[in-house]
Amino acid sequence: MSPVEPLAPWQTAWPAFFALGMLAWGAGSVRRRMRVDRSLLGVLAVALVVRALWMPLDRHVFDGHEAEYLDIFLGTKALTRGGPLLYPAHQWITRGLGLVLRHPTGLIGFSLLASLVSIGATWGWASRFYGRRVALFAAAILALWGNHAFWSSSAYNVVLPHAFSMVALWALVRLDDEDRSRAWALVAGGAGALAVATRVESIIWLPMGLVVLGVMRPRGIRLWLPPLAVGLLLGGVAMFHLLWPGTVPGEGQRFISLSNNLGLLHYFEPLHRPWRWVVVGVGAVCVFRRQAWITLGLCGLVVGSHLLFSTFDDYGFRHIVGVAPALAVLCAGVVMHPWTRLLGVPLGLWLLVHTADVAQRYYQSEEAFAASLDPNLPRQPLSSLGSCALICEDGRVLPEGEQKSHFNLLDPEEEHSLRQTHGCIQWLVGVQDARWSSRAVRDRAIRLGHLFEITPVAVVEGEDNGYVGLLVDVGYRRRGMGPP
Repeated sequence: MSPVEPLAPWQTAWPAFFALGMLAWGAGSVRRRMRVDRSLLGVLAVALVVRALWMPLDRHVFDGHEAEYLDIFLGTKALTRGGPLLYPAHQWITRGLGLVLRHPTGLIGFSLLASLVSIGATWGWASRFYGRRVALFAAAILALWGNHAFWSSSAYNVVLPHAFSMVALWALVRLDDEDRSRAWALVAGGAGALAVATRVESIIWLPMGLVVLGVMRPRGIRLWLPPLAVGLLLGGVAMFHLLWPGTVPGEGQRFISLSNNLGLLHYFEPLHRPWRWVVVGVGAVCVFRRQAWITLGLCGLVVGSHLLFSTFDDYGFRHIVGVAPALAVLCAGVVMHPWTRLLGVPLGLWLLVHTADVAQRYYQSEEAFAASLDPNLPRQPLSSLGSCALICEDGRVLPEGEQKSHFNLLDPEEEHSLRQTHGCIQWLVGVQDARWSSRAVRDRAIRLGHLFEITPVAVVEGEDNGYVGLLVDVGYRRRGMGPP
């Protein structure tokens, strides 16, 4: 029997082509009905300042999978059939942008624009259900949120599918525009399919879309249902091409990952402290009185997404960007009543502190990382490292074949085996563990800090290669603890 020929790049991306055509067709028909509120323009201006000025973009490095998308943008890497690590739809969009924009800064600028669209679209659907005041405060939360701002400057497929999801939801709430309901359905169906085609996790917004339809019950079902059905079909085909053949990342580690991540709330920063969720709870109660079913849908989305993403061994900050609008709207509920508005003050301060930390760690240099280490710790050379199992992925310390990563400690059995073989485990915390980057190594470092007792030992310095790292002892496993 002859071998099966692999699919060509266009054969896995064609659903996105049709979805993009739907979106463009619908948007062209309703463009005169797209109005931007003046107050929203002010919030978008703040968002642009945070993303383009507060984040030190001059430090930006195309890192991890983002670097592969840059190569596609520049035309130095060929388009492939793709998969869950290099999405075919995102490849084609990136390559198309490269033919027009040409310079890498254009790729970052496009991501910044997508983030502004996501904030504007969130304002659009939130204002419909909860009024302009709540919508504006929710948009301001997203504008200031450091996690959202960071990924807004990344070419990785995080902020673009997020923007598509928000545009799809915003278009759904406009289906009551009866003489343009078909056009709005084209926008919703096309944007929804593109959201899934560029990031499978975007499917978590589908139940919310059904809740919106159930609450609104727009007329003219014969006009808007077919485009939505086509969008759903295109999204389903895109998912099929992404997940077959092959396995979903993290497959086989679901229950272990759930145990490791379920109590880890740090990726919700600045809402990572349990007592800060009082603001979310109070805001949710306020908006519940305005729109009960929509609010329950948003709450279910936040809880359900955490449960779902906790089953992924590489759960991180990027996954929270997708549900940030739901959290922002729930928090924004505090502005509905005079006696709860004061809660907006500490929320604003938490956001500013978080964003300042992200900006400081934004592609942090090794020199800045070294300066942040405790000066009272002893110094020792790399050559003095003992026989403990060493968690380190820096080639200046260990050759690639001898390296052990954060993932080697996620399975309790593998951790136990390392302790039995070596007697102890140590971890060299390097600049990649501390900085914010598209490779998201910091997210993995936070997980280890959550799972284990960590004791600093010394600052390790390379004799002639410029390496600096913090050597820590990895104690026994703990659960329910925050990162040190």
